[in-house]
Amino acid sequence: MTSMQSEQDKRFEENLAVGEAGEDIVYSYLVANNSFVEDLRKQKRSEGGGPRLKGTEGSLVSPDFAVYNKNPNKGNFAVDAKVKTSIYPVNGKKCFTVDSKYEQYKRVVQVKKLDFLMIVFIYEDRMYFYKDTECSGITTFRNQYSTGNVYLFEFDKSKIRY
Repeated sequence: MTSMQSEQDKRFEENLAVGEAGEDIVYSYLVANNSFVEDLRKQKRSEGGGPRLKGTEGSLVSPDFAVYNKNPNKGNFAVDAKVKTSIYPVNGKKCFTVDSKYEQYKRVVQVKKLDFLMIVFIYEDRMYFYKDTECSGITTFRNQYSTGNVYLFEFDKSKIRY
């Protein structure tokens, strides 16, 4: 292994630890505010890949959590947590981004017969909650962080819940 690979591996492990810590915060919040929360992160996973649904129709990456509520006004929904260190300017607006797994998360919502997908962005020690219907568009990135389509959620302080 080259020193460049070991540096990349170290950065990946650091980012993974930060992401998992953020997911744990979201999990605690969800448990405190909903009837039941299923932690999908703990499912069997393949090497280098996250938990997924598999079957005759293929494979889907699972979001982090499924939430079930007795109160029908709250709904039953999937949640994926994203720890962000920055927001990106796209077409003159600041946006959070989600990579192409977003479409698979939405498909999991359909398969599990949930009401919607919630994306929780953790940014500057705050949690921003967005429903999938609040996706404001798609753009293509080609940089050191991402290559391909990303889904945009316009930065909005009114989305802070905690």
